[in-house]
Parts: sequence; structure tokens; C-alpha cells
Amino acid sequence: MAISYCVLASGSGGNSAWLRGGGIEILVDCGLSARQIEHRLAAVGQSADHIHAIVCTHWHHDHVAGAAVLSRRHGIDLYATASTLRRIPGALSAERLHRLPSSGRVEIGGLKVSTTPTPHDAAGSVALCIADADTRVGVATDLGTPTPEIRRALAGVDGLILECNHDLDMLRDGPYPAMLKQRIRSRVGHLSNEQGARLAAELVHAGLQHLTLAHLSETNNTPGKAAGHVSSVLSRMGASWLELSVAGQHHPSEPVVLAPRAGGAALTPASTAAAQLWLPHMND
Repeated sequence: MAISYCVLASGSGGNSAWLRGGGIEILVDCGLSARQIEHRLAAVGQSADHIHAIVCTHWHHDHVAGAAVLSRRHGIDLYATASTLRRIPGALSAERLHRLPSSGRVEIGGLKVSTTPTPHDAAGSVALCIADADTRVGVATDLGTPTPEIRRALAGVDGLILECNHDLDMLRDGPYPAMLKQRIRSRVGHLSNEQGARLAAELVHAGLQHLTLAHLSETNNTPGKAAGHVSSVLSRMGASWLELSVAGQHHPSEPVVLAPRAGGAALTPASTAAAQLWLPHMND
């Protein structure tokens, strides 16, 4: 059985994604209230009663707000790095808490969850690669800049949830104070559309089936601008097979059902040098 997943919410107002694979269902992040998570799951035909684990990428409120309440209400185990576990609001019993390594791998049911540190202003922040026997999904948001380790971790995935947080012009001309603009653009902030497009180009390979753009700012970006940057790059690379979607803040995205990888072998992503040929004007 290949992995299927659905982004329930994505943006500064709260983030969460449902994923099924390896005989279990998990949530990646739980940044809405427990009630909202339950409603979003019901909207896509799922139930919190079937969730085996919540895996939190970092401790910012928009990723952990409802995690403790949902865990208590439905008896769900919670996985996060030590720094994140200490900052999740709401007390949980020790038997429900499981420590993720900041760089390593744990098995949750039939899923293998690999973690890679991300440069973000939250101690213990990680990107995820989640694999069953047939497919792999990468989750990379809230990172100020892609590192070589993140590129290696995401190489060969079958599905990818990737940050395209802001449009540079909209951020520059927008209402945020200068200090916040600087934080967002910093190396521990968030990826711009240009940076997201560059990373996507570096990770494109023949087996990448679906790319979901995520964590868009409602103030400093639009779905059209994010998709326009990335689709233009993909078109120039000839990646016509790749399905592209944009996750939103207020409604779940369409579920993605991956096909098992032929022969079970990972495919090689485009090299960084080749990808740069398509992106001569994009800067970090």
C-alpha cells in the first residue's frame, strides 16, 4: 500500500496534514484547535479516532496549538524533538510522549519517520521524510534556507510538501514592520517563492508524483504567485508529469494518493548544477 495524504491547513494561522501509510494514520503537526482538526478530518472523510500518532515538526504555536488536547481526547501518541516536547502547551502523560531525534529515524507502526534539522528560529525544528514499503513523502516548511542535509534527505521522494511562504515584492512593500520582514527573509525564517522554486527544481526527478506548495503567507503571498513561480520552472525543466497543488489556510486540500514506486527503487533527483541552469535570476 502506498502513502496517501491531505494537507488539512497550511499557513501562519495553523498547520496540519493527515497521512496514511504502513497500516496507520498520523498527523504531521497540529496547529489548529482540536475541534478544528476534527472538523477538517471529517471534511475529507477521516476521523481523529483513527489517528495513531501526531508528529510535530517544531514548537511554534501554528504547529502545536491543538496537539495536547487532541492527544488527550483521542488517546493519540505524540512525537517531537526534546525541545519541542518541552514547549507544547498542555500537560500530557509521559506514556503518550515520544522523543524524536533531531537527526535520525524512528518507526511508528509501519512508517519510518526520518528527521533532519532545519534552520529556523525554533530550537529542535526538523524536516520530515515519511516512508512505507512503497513510497516516501517529504515535509519541508519553516526553513530559512535549504541545507545540503535537507536536500539529501528529500532526494527521491514520491510526494513533497514544500514551503513557498512569501513573494519578495509583496513582503518588501507590505504592512509588516521592518524587523519582522528581516526575520522572515533571514536564514532562520521562511522560504520565498523563488527559494521554494529553486529547491523544487533541485529535487525534481522522474518518480516525483506530487508537489504541494505550503505555508503561504496570506499577507505576503498569493496562491497564484507561488504556483506561477514553481510551475514556470517545472515547465522549463519539462516536468509535465508532475502534479502541482497549493495548500490553503481555511480548507483542506484535495487528498493525494501516491502510486507505488516501480521496483521499489528510489530515483535520482536533478542535480543542483542542472537545476541552476533554469534559475539564472533567483537568489536566496
